[in-house]
Amino acid sequence: MDQTILRATVELLSEVGYVRVTVAEVARRAGVSKPAIYRRWSQKSQLVVEAMVTQMRSGKDNDSGSAAGDLLALTEQLISVLTRTPLGRVLPGLVAEMAADPVLAASYRDLIIKPNQRHWRAAVERGIARGELSAETDVDFVLNTLAGPLYFCLLITGEPIDDGYARAAVDLVWARYGAAAG
Repeated sequence: MDQTILRATVELLSEVGYVRVTVAEVARRAGVSKPAIYRRWSQKSQLVVEAMVTQMRSGKDNDSGSAAGDLLALTEQLISVLTRTPLGRVLPGLVAEMAADPVLAASYRDLIIKPNQRHWRAAVERGIARGELSAETDVDFVLNTLAGPLYFCLLITGEPIDDGYARAAVDLVWARYGAAAG
């Protein structure tokens, strides 16, 4: 039942956006009662964030043996999520609602942002430990350098993300923090 409810939520989000999603409509589409949803998720915002989590690839700390390769793969994965899933399509409206709904904002950060940051952070830390990146590498700066412009394009400018973005961003990080740059 949970998967049916989450799938109905994703479909509805894709069609109408966060603001127009109602628990009643999710229940109707999923063929369940509203109380069945509220027993699992106490608020619409929690339901929506968990539905969005289903759109993320299961995260794992894949160690390809190359921190650059790992960061390239993670950046490409984020681009894919932001451009090819319902999460990317509804994120602008969701972010607007997060400004007014601290529960939604906290859920989004805890269930989507923080778990993904852990994978990125692990890739950078492996690169530092193996000597691929300088010991002075600012891990947070690297994460913001790789992911920040993607959110800027999606949420602010509306410009498409260039096909070569992931490679260029990782190359930029390596130009600054790569062992050879030091």
